[in-house]
Amino acid sequence: MYVDVIGKPINRREDERFLTGKGQYSDDLTKDGQYFAVFVRSQIAHAKIISVDTDAANQLPGVITVLSAKEYVNDGKGPIPHKAVEGDPLDFKMPMFGESPLTRIEIDQWPMANDKIRHIGELIAVVIAETVDIGLTAASLVNIEIEEIPSMINFKQATAPDAPIIHEKAPGNIVVHHRDGNPDTEDIISNSDLIVEGKFNVPRLISCQMEPRSGLAEYDKNNNQYVIIAGNQGVHRYQQMIAGALKVDKERVRVICPDTGGGFGSRGHANPEFIILAWVSRRLGVPIKWTSTRSEAFLSDWQGRDMEMHGKLGLSNDGKIKGYKVEFRVNNGAHTVCYAPPANASRLIPTVYDIENVYLDMKVFLTNTTPVLPFRAAGRPETHYVIERLIDLAAEKLDLGRNILRKKNLVRREKMPFKNAMQMTYDVGDFHAVFDKVIKLMDFDNFMNRKKRAYKFSKSRGISVVPFIETPVGAPMEMGKVVISKSGTTTIYAGTQNHGQGHETTYAQVLGQLLGIPLENIILETGDSNNLPIGGGTHSDRSMRMMGNVLYEISKLIIAKAKPIAAKLLQVTEDKIEFTDGYFTTFGSDQNIDILAVAGSYSEDGSESTLWAEWRQEGRIAAFPYGAAGIEIEIDLETGNLKICNYWIVDDCGQIINPKIVKGQAHGGIVHGIGQAIGEVAFYENSNGQLLTGSFMDYMVPRAGQFPLFNLDSIDVKTLTNPLSIKAGGESGTVAALALVGNAVMNALDYFEVPELEMPFTAPKIWYAIQSSAKASRSQNN
Repeated sequence: MYVDVIGKPINRREDERFLTGKGQYSDDLTKDGQYFAVFVRSQIAHAKIISVDTDAANQLPGVITVLSAKEYVNDGKGPIPHKAVEGDPLDFKMPMFGESPLTRIEIDQWPMANDKIRHIGELIAVVIAETVDIGLTAASLVNIEIEEIPSMINFKQATAPDAPIIHEKAPGNIVVHHRDGNPDTEDIISNSDLIVEGKFNVPRLISCQMEPRSGLAEYDKNNNQYVIIAGNQGVHRYQQMIAGALKVDKERVRVICPDTGGGFGSRGHANPEFIILAWVSRRLGVPIKWTSTRSEAFLSDWQGRDMEMHGKLGLSNDGKIKGYKVEFRVNNGAHTVCYAPPANASRLIPTVYDIENVYLDMKVFLTNTTPVLPFRAAGRPETHYVIERLIDLAAEKLDLGRNILRKKNLVRREKMPFKNAMQMTYDVGDFHAVFDKVIKLMDFDNFMNRKKRAYKFSKSRGISVVPFIETPVGAPMEMGKVVISKSGTTTIYAGTQNHGQGHETTYAQVLGQLLGIPLENIILETGDSNNLPIGGGTHSDRSMRMMGNVLYEISKLIIAKAKPIAAKLLQVTEDKIEFTDGYFTTFGSDQNIDILAVAGSYSEDGSESTLWAEWRQEGRIAAFPYGAAGIEIEIDLETGNLKICNYWIVDDCGQIINPKIVKGQAHGGIVHGIGQAIGEVAFYENSNGQLLTGSFMDYMVPRAGQFPLFNLDSIDVKTLTNPLSIKAGGESGTVAALALVGNAVMNALDYFEVPELEMPFTAPKIWYAIQSSAKASRSQNN
């Protein structure tokens, strides 16, 4: 059967289930005889634990038990094996930051604080009770005696000479010190015609998934397995981490992931709560359930971003960038959970620009804040933000158009494949084509007319165009299996984890076209570590690139397996048939048979009951999504309010499997980026480490009414790194958004000559900058 569905805007198959309320999330699930967990969390950011007294809580009717780190350790359980140092973005066989950074430290994180509290919200004890309400009452009765230690929330505090040490293994609270590039870059910059530099920030985020974390654990005595049901971004990584902490073989841990309401990176590593649920379920021999409150989520969900950058550019008078030096100061929180964001940033420092001399000095440090994990496009928005702000500053001083300066320094298509100064090789790309296309779409040349009109109404418009590139990182392996039953039902088992990406639809489109199977025959099974021995999960723009290749290889294996049966059914020899457009066809004849008909007759000798194949993808697939984006904003000069007037993006994400889904991914990525730029920020109190943005009353998330309709377009320069020519489309919208907003805001305020503003660009911050400027004062006096 000929099935032509790749590249078609098919509606998502999963949407009907979700829109009619038939989705099933972790908190929807229950077990007979279950008890409820309520966690006792630290209300202090940094302290030595003297004692944890659970007697009063244990005596409350309805309380089953109250446990602390003491019982966990006495039961022989261990820390969480987060593997902060995984494969390097450049070469996954090497550790992060290459072979020889000055410092690279990994420190064990225990699920519950034992001797020391290191951040607000850290687990200290767990109450197991018959109801949540009883558990909450009991938790308030747990008495914790502490000796408070001064807390630190930023680089200056954490690296001060008298700063307390958060972990003994990290003297000076520095866990990574990495230098890379040409050490002569500083001298080259010093001898340039123009030098521009600046300090920039990309503040901390809270993930704010629609669905709070929830887990249900029980011990399966029949199979001698811990079973944990929890929304996540990859069951196999959770399986490895939970098994490591419990000190059992990974086969003794089964992780099941139902429908999941958002991930964005922070569900990529197992949280301490899930280890505790698994441990207690076996200890007590009953199922244990926990669902996070929104307040707990703000305190304890892995957070994102939090980097400061100091960049310096050296340029010639004609606008050629001669050298680029940048310092990154990365706040990793209280534990070394993951180093992926700074590692990703370290290999993409020059982004899309052809800069020969680049030097990076990166320090990752610990503070008394919630640990940081990747957040959508981790590390890449930060690298783009610093260099794009510097280019705007340089263009102003050179009296050269910002777009002209960028085009002078973009890597040219004829230089592809191109190895950047950090030794990462871009396979293909046409950076000039996407850049020019965005400029044309946004009618850039007529912007000054729109700006003049806005001034008549006490408004000022700003505009920016930014080119961008993504890196193909993430877990360097993937696995899948396809089984075609005699009835024609075709099941895809995937090691990725669908949590909003539309895998039920796009994987069916790929397999359906490769094998000629109607989409209605194809179902996706994912989210159970028992299905496959390995899996990479869904993160880092990797799922379709990796799983698409897996499905392609599986299709070849299935065709090879089916060919002898097809030849037999067609009454010819194998060398007389070929598989094309969904059919086995005999040469020189109109005789044909489709794959489902072959599956219905498969293995009549009884050796195998179904037609099936599996494939393991080893290593990453080095395909680089890239593009350019443009924004036009308007600032109300009387209130500081910022309005997004228009947004354009031209993306090369390779072969598009489903345009509707790619557009949806782009929309989400853009909103994530703009949301941070205009308001999202996690604030910790400077003196005591208390989280000041602990609810949606204090933490701004973007609303649909703040955004215009997005203008999306694409090009496709074929990559040869995978047979389907897939790059990625899930994170590109985020990569450029921060730099776009930052540049557009400063462009809108150019008349007032305000100093560099820190992100986020809120109305009060913009209003104050305008009112404080000398030009505003002169205007008011006149």
